[in-house]
Amino acid sequence: MPAQLVRRGKYSVADPLFVEERRPVLVARKLRRGAEAGDIVLVRVREKGRSLRGEIIKVLGPPDDSRNVYDALFASIETSRTFAPKVEEEAVEAARGEAGERREDLRDLPTVTIDGADAKDFDDAISIERTDDGFRLWVHIADVTHYVRPGSVLDREARRRGNSVYLPGTVAPMLPRALSEEACSLRPGEEKAAVTVEVELAASGEARSSRAYRSRIVSDARLTYEDVDAFLRGEGEILRPDLVQAAYELSRRLKTRAAVRGKLELGGREPEYEVDEGGVPVAARVRRSTPARDLIEELMVLANEEVAKMLRGRPGAVYRVHERPNAEDMEILQERLAAVGVEVEPTPENLGTISHKAKSDAINYLILRALPRASYSSAALGHYGLALENYTHFTSPIRRYSDVLVHRALLGDEQPPEDVTAAAGHVSEREWRSAVCERTADQYTLMWLMRDRVGDNLEGVVVSTAAFGLFVELETGATGLVHVSKLPGWWELEPNGVVLSNDPIGASYRVGDRVLVEFLDVLPLMQRAELRVVRRL
Repeated sequence: MPAQLVRRGKYSVADPLFVEERRPVLVARKLRRGAEAGDIVLVRVREKGRSLRGEIIKVLGPPDDSRNVYDALFASIETSRTFAPKVEEEAVEAARGEAGERREDLRDLPTVTIDGADAKDFDDAISIERTDDGFRLWVHIADVTHYVRPGSVLDREARRRGNSVYLPGTVAPMLPRALSEEACSLRPGEEKAAVTVEVELAASGEARSSRAYRSRIVSDARLTYEDVDAFLRGEGEILRPDLVQAAYELSRRLKTRAAVRGKLELGGREPEYEVDEGGVPVAARVRRSTPARDLIEELMVLANEEVAKMLRGRPGAVYRVHERPNAEDMEILQERLAAVGVEVEPTPENLGTISHKAKSDAINYLILRALPRASYSSAALGHYGLALENYTHFTSPIRRYSDVLVHRALLGDEQPPEDVTAAAGHVSEREWRSAVCERTADQYTLMWLMRDRVGDNLEGVVVSTAAFGLFVELETGATGLVHVSKLPGWWELEPNGVVLSNDPIGASYRVGDRVLVEFLDVLPLMQRAELRVVRRL
C-alpha cells in the first residue's frame, strides 16, 4: 500500500495515499528500511486488533519529486512500470517468434501511423484508396494475440493489469516493452504482423462490406497529430499526403453520418504535459480535439463497429456498451439545468443539442454526471454515446486486454475464456480504477505545477457545489475549493445540488458562474487547493 511516512511523537506512522484505507499504519523503527519522515513508501500492512501495523517494503523517495508520486499512484491500483522477471523473459522469447505464413501480404500497400508526438506503442495504422464510387479503407491493428498465448504467464499478467495506465511523462504498460514498444508496435520501415479490417465504403461513408484477416504490413511513415494538422491547414508537408487527404475526406463524411444518427458530442478538455529529459512535468496545457485526432477517431470507430458486427454469435465475444440514461436521470438533469438558467426538457436524444447551444464545460459536466458509465459486456447492448447498435474495442490490443479478447473471438483460432461475463467485468473494473488513477495524477500534477503561484489571482468557473463550498476549475485546469468559511454569512446547498445560496443577503453561486479567485494555498499530494473569491466575472 502506498503511504507517506510521518512522525507522530516518538512513533513513525505511514499515512495511506490514494487508497480507500484511511487508518494510519504504525511502523516500528527497525522496519523502516531507512525511510525518513516525509518519504513516500510502499507498506506491507497487517491488522492487529483495531489498528494497523506495517513494514516498509520499498522507499520511493521524497514527495517533491513527482516521479515518486506517480509510482505511488501506480501501486495504489496494483500496477507498475516494471514486470516480474518471468513475465519479461516470456515477452522477450515471444518477441523472437516469426510472423507466420498464413497472412495476406500488404507490404506494398501505402500505410501510415498517426499518433501523438510522444507515443511509443503504435497499435494502429491506416491505408486508403479512392474507388469509382467511394473508398476502400484498411485499418491495420497490431497482432498481439500472435505473441500472447492464452493462459501463459504473459497473458495472465496482461489480464490482471487490464490495460496500460498513462500518467504524465510515464506509463505502466499492460505488456512488457519487448512487445508493446518493439515486436508488436507498428513502427515505420519494419515488417509487422497485423490484423486488418478491410472496408468498402460508398462516397457518403456508408460501409457496404467488410472483412478481417491476419496480414503482413510495413508502415511507410510515423506521422504525428501536430504534423497532420499543419498539413491539413496548408502549412506543412508530410509523407503520403494523398493517403492522408483521402483519409481526412472520409473521416469528415463519417463525422457527418455520426451527427445525423445522433452521436453525443460533448467536447471536453484534457490536460497534456511538457516533461523534461528526466520525465518530470514542467508545463501543462489544455488539449482539445483537432482534425487529425478526429480523423483517427472516426476510422477507429468504424473499424470497431464493423468488427462488432462480425462478432455477433461468436463465442468469447466482448462488446463495448453504453446504456441510455433513464427517466430519473433526465428528471434530475432537468432540475439542475433549470437551476443554472438552462430551461429545457432533456431527453437522451437532445443532450448533444443542449451541449452545443450552451457551449459550456460546466453544462457538459452536468450532462456527463447524468450518463451511465460505459463498460464491457458479453452481450451486445449497443452504445448510446456513439449511437451505434454494434460496438466493441478492437483497435488497441497493446494497451487494452478487452481488445485482446476481441481479437481471439474474431480470429477464432483460440479457446475463449471459460467465463466471458467475468472477464468483461474484470476489464471494466480495471478500466475504472485506471481512470481514477489518471484523473488523480492530473489533479496532483496541475497543482504541483502551481506550487509557486500562491497569492496569484486566477480566473475560474464553478464546476460543482457542496454544502461546504464551491469547486472552481481554474484557467490552468486544476480544481480548487472555496470553503464556505471564506464566504460572508451563512450559505446552504439548495436541493438541486448545483446552487449554493445565502438567502439573507440574496446571493448565490451556481455551476457555470465565472469568478476571479485568489490562490491561497496548495497541497498537491492531497490534491487540495484553497481559494478565495475576489469577485464575479
